[in-house]
Amino acid sequence: MVTLCSGHTVGYLHLRPIGLGERAILANTDVSGHTPWQSVFQHDYWGTPLTDTGSHGSYRPLCVLSFRFNFLLGGYTPWGFHLINNLMHCLATGLVVKLARYFLSSVWGVLATGAIFAAHPIHTEAVAGIVGRADLAACIFYLLTYLMYMRHIVWRERGEMRQWLALMLTVVLSLVALLFKETAITALLVCALFDGLRGLCGYRDKQRMRTLCILGASLACIVYWRLLVLPRPQTAFSTADNPIAKAPSAWSRFLSFLYLPVFNFNLLLSPLVLSFDWGMDAIPRITSLRDERNLLSFAFYSTLVTATLKSFKYLWRRRCERIAKEQRQAQQQQQHQLRKSRSKKKYRLPITALESSATYGLLDATTLSCAPYTAASTTAAASPTTGALSLLQPEALPNASHLRCTCHYCKQELSSVHHTASCRALNNNNNNNNSIQWLYANAFSDCCCHQLFQSSSGAPHLLAVALRKALMAVVPRSSRSSSRCSSSTTASNNSSGSNTSSSSTCSSSSSSTEKAGNQQRERLTTASPLLLTPRAAQHTNNACILLMALCFLTLPFIPATNLFFYVGFVVAERLLYLPSVGYCLLVGYGISKLMERVRSPAARKRKAALILGLSLLVSVMGARTVQRNWDWHDEESLFRSAVQVNPPKALGNLGSVLSSQGRYEDAQKVLVEAIKHRPNMADVHFNLGILYQNQQNHKAAVECFRLAIQFRPNLAVAFLNLGASLIALGKCREAAQILKEGTQLNGEGVRDRITHDNARISAYLQLGALYAEQGKLQRALAVYREALHALPTTYYQRDVLYNRLGDVLGRLQQWSEAERYHYAALQLQPNQVAAHLSYGITLARNSSRATEAEMWFKRALQLAPNQSSVHHYYAEFLTSQSRNEEALFYRLSASNLAPNDYALVVAAATALRLSERKTDAESWYRKAVAMRPNDAHAHTNLGAILHLQGRTKHAANSYKEALRLQPGDPTTLGNLAKLGIIEPK
Repeated sequence: MVTLCSGHTVGYLHLRPIGLGERAILANTDVSGHTPWQSVFQHDYWGTPLTDTGSHGSYRPLCVLSFRFNFLLGGYTPWGFHLINNLMHCLATGLVVKLARYFLSSVWGVLATGAIFAAHPIHTEAVAGIVGRADLAACIFYLLTYLMYMRHIVWRERGEMRQWLALMLTVVLSLVALLFKETAITALLVCALFDGLRGLCGYRDKQRMRTLCILGASLACIVYWRLLVLPRPQTAFSTADNPIAKAPSAWSRFLSFLYLPVFNFNLLLSPLVLSFDWGMDAIPRITSLRDERNLLSFAFYSTLVTATLKSFKYLWRRRCERIAKEQRQAQQQQQHQLRKSRSKKKYRLPITALESSATYGLLDATTLSCAPYTAASTTAAASPTTGALSLLQPEALPNASHLRCTCHYCKQELSSVHHTASCRALNNNNNNNNSIQWLYANAFSDCCCHQLFQSSSGAPHLLAVALRKALMAVVPRSSRSSSRCSSSTTASNNSSGSNTSSSSTCSSSSSSTEKAGNQQRERLTTASPLLLTPRAAQHTNNACILLMALCFLTLPFIPATNLFFYVGFVVAERLLYLPSVGYCLLVGYGISKLMERVRSPAARKRKAALILGLSLLVSVMGARTVQRNWDWHDEESLFRSAVQVNPPKALGNLGSVLSSQGRYEDAQKVLVEAIKHRPNMADVHFNLGILYQNQQNHKAAVECFRLAIQFRPNLAVAFLNLGASLIALGKCREAAQILKEGTQLNGEGVRDRITHDNARISAYLQLGALYAEQGKLQRALAVYREALHALPTTYYQRDVLYNRLGDVLGRLQQWSEAERYHYAALQLQPNQVAAHLSYGITLARNSSRATEAEMWFKRALQLAPNQSSVHHYYAEFLTSQSRNEEALFYRLSASNLAPNDYALVVAAATALRLSERKTDAESWYRKAVAMRPNDAHAHTNLGAILHLQGRTKHAANSYKEALRLQPGDPTTLGNLAKLGIIEPK
């Protein structure tokens, strides 16, 4: 029999179409548990060591650990991964709603913020794509960092020791967010800006600078550790991933990168056209100032800068006015103290700073300590102060057990919220009567009537006012004057403006409670701004909300802008998950402002129209999200949805998917179309070559693989498959040269290091098998040993490599060495059938160890009872032991398990012939002829069995057909001579 050089091929390696899910999860040994869990802190997101030249540089160990947790619970089943992602999206939506309640005073604004965030189509990639979990988790811990810092501010201004725990948790949560994804590095910066904004609004806190220094030091340490201590990517991103970064003109790069944030913001505004990939030429570069997109960039940045500067300018102006007012009040207080010392009369001076606490703004520590949104805000009458007063809570009024019953100026009972005319004239409190601001400003005044507002029932402040007015209307004045707190009232007013007073206190007050009240009063005074007018308070709140929403919109997106350093993408929808929090806050704020304008009964129709419009907007977004989820249902639908956005990438990936499904004709059309759009795509040429290989069109496959190598010289899988196609064409010498070149590729800068190394090992195995078939055993042995030395840390197919070494050593009759390698293969893969068979064959060489060899064959049968090769090799062993009947049974079993295997069919026919079962042997030989009608040996074997049966005429016909296919074959000629037929020469 002639030995064919194409007998042993390792098989074709394919390129995955998208690669993200497989590389991050399926091909990541950190997820499957093949490496210790601590290794996730030494590898990147794809499982490649950070020190490797092909490392992507994405350091997200906690996200990889979450994937590993999913794998431990349910393996690679997709529903478990998707369930966790959806639960995380629900949690993120809840945190966004909680954040909106701190900023927005309208229930409609909070509802709009949460609904839009939950239903926005831009979030589909992050939630539906499993690898988007990094963005989900980073957003969750980003928001938790900010909320925890708000709690720290509350405890800090109260002077509680819990502030240190909250500050420590803030830093820890920010680090956790960073370990999920790098974009969360700005979490501490947002917290610091918020605290600084409070100082700009006039909330004085002596400990603020200390906290900001701690935050700054923590952020500096985190940035230093992430950028300088951890290894950074050693190779640049490909041109296809980020073509703008490869533009030769610096001016073109600058203008294009300035436009990318505008493009991303447009995706938030109008998510009609979405794509899994925006690389290549999906977004054309801006090459001149005449490009219309520059106008969009100018308008976008102008609006952003103008809004930011105007807000800061307004807050700065208000700060200067407060400073000037404080100076005037300090001068007035000094003059009042001077008049008091001259008159030698005791007065209780007005506490200006405490009155200033009447301003209850967005950034008040009391607001941060309680739920700032109340139902009262939805029913309160429209007024200029609605935005500020709707945040008031009963808990905002401090507990004051030292309160007394009468006014210190006029001695009038305060249960009626009225003062005498002289007191109003002296203290200028005419405008304070019957006002919410007066109630809050005089929370520390000495009157027991304010205890009515200290209820812990959670009733809104406006309800407390209503209850007070109801009591004043029902209870007679004589009853109000006889309260449980004894008081005596005298009042006088002279031309000099001096007044005298005598105070009486409640019997339950004590010096200790007064001291505690004074301390609490001093702390709150320090953290409160000066009294603002209703319009000024509203403008202050507007500026604060706008600035914080812009912070959440812009700061998390800064690492992905390509303005400071290049990243491996142009636009990625999943990266907008966290910045969309700021966008949703802006939309919710706009809805709340619109709702404030339609609160009057006369505007019911406009209010209904606004509610209908909001419902329609959320419904449209929800429908688009459902549609986009169907796009992400499978790879084919995902790639088809992006054909209009990125034709070459989408068509190339779609063709690979169709090819893997066996739809070769459709796949060929799609791949050829992709090459027309972008001729230099090595992956597409490679996948087209794989398609031709599957169709046995090896000549066309060779051309495709050569083009793939031309466009990407370090593509090891292309060398491997090119060698396999050349072997199939009989070009063994050229194939050996190509395979040898593939084994020498070092993979410098290769992203997928695992696939590259696996291809190199397969090339070694293919080359060694080629030499072994050609009888060049020493060369085969040298190739296998070189593979063992060149890839010492890679365990992919190492057991196969040991088996091949053992087989070659066995053929060289080096039995001890062969046995050692076969046993090593068994140690690596105890359940590997091939290792059992190889070890059994090696042991069978020694007749004294036949029993041990049979044990390993039987173990292989137990592991793979339906594998034809196991039955075949066991039959070979039984034949060597002269146990022909048993051998015949297993040969027939092997041929029945693989009825299309020519070699097994011939072996079964030969065994039947040797057992004198000539009729059965004839049927099996006829099967062999049907399988290979152009094989001369098949016809010779059929003629021989017919000859033995005495059917000379039919035997002669088979011999003649064999001679026609292989003229001059000595075996066939000898058989014809035995029949008395001599073929003419």
